[in-house]
Amino acid sequence: MELGGNISYASLVTWWQDAGLDVLVDETPRNWLATAQPVAQPPAAVHVATSPAPPVQERAPQPDRPVRAPAKPSLPDDLPGFHAWLASSEKLSIPLAARVAPAGDPASGVMALVDLPEADDHVSGRLLSGPAGQLFDKMIAAMERNRDSLYLASMSPGRPTGDYVDKASGALFGQLARHHAALAKPRVLLLMGEQPSRAFLNMGFVEARGRVHDVKLAGGAVQAIATFHPRTLLQYPEQKRRAWEDLQLLMKALG
Repeated sequence: MELGGNISYASLVTWWQDAGLDVLVDETPRNWLATAQPVAQPPAAVHVATSPAPPVQERAPQPDRPVRAPAKPSLPDDLPGFHAWLASSEKLSIPLAARVAPAGDPASGVMALVDLPEADDHVSGRLLSGPAGQLFDKMIAAMERNRDSLYLASMSPGRPTGDYVDKASGALFGQLARHHAALAKPRVLLLMGEQPSRAFLNMGFVEARGRVHDVKLAGGAVQAIATFHPRTLLQYPEQKRRAWEDLQLLMKALG
């Protein structure tokens, strides 16, 4: 039997079966032409007179209690002290063994900032290890620099348990990063990835890249350039050309 065009009855039934349809109407036969029977209404409720209930005593409205914001940790005001605080502070919900220290030369004029250490960085004891680190080394080598001629840090000293950063932790990591940059006093900040860009520029790196930004910190203003995180470039290698444009912008800003 044909159902118009080249669609056969057998193929149509097969499609219905694949879609989970196994009956045309219902499993139980029913008379669709039968007159619907009226639904019986429940008997009316009988009202029984009772004595009036005593009035409810309303409680006086209580004043709203102010919601206290979480206290900000007291942070050291020098870079060596801040390094020690990042490595040992119990105010951070990150295991001590999972923390990775910043590395490089803070006096180099360039501070490269990422969001979190990579998954195996705590094993090697250095930021950006593994494939992302190898690509990072090639990127800075193109600028005739190495890890000793810049300052590399992460917003968080380690990866939180479960690799999940909630809103409160994200805000704290942003505060730590800005304090960190104010102590390091770089000439130019290289913000690698989405979270560093949002913490300093209040915009994503795709929107922020391509120009130099002035960022106000506690110790004064600093220039900042947003670019791709190396792990993103591993996923999308076609973006390496744009990342090189950002590095050229960095070199130009350094003069």
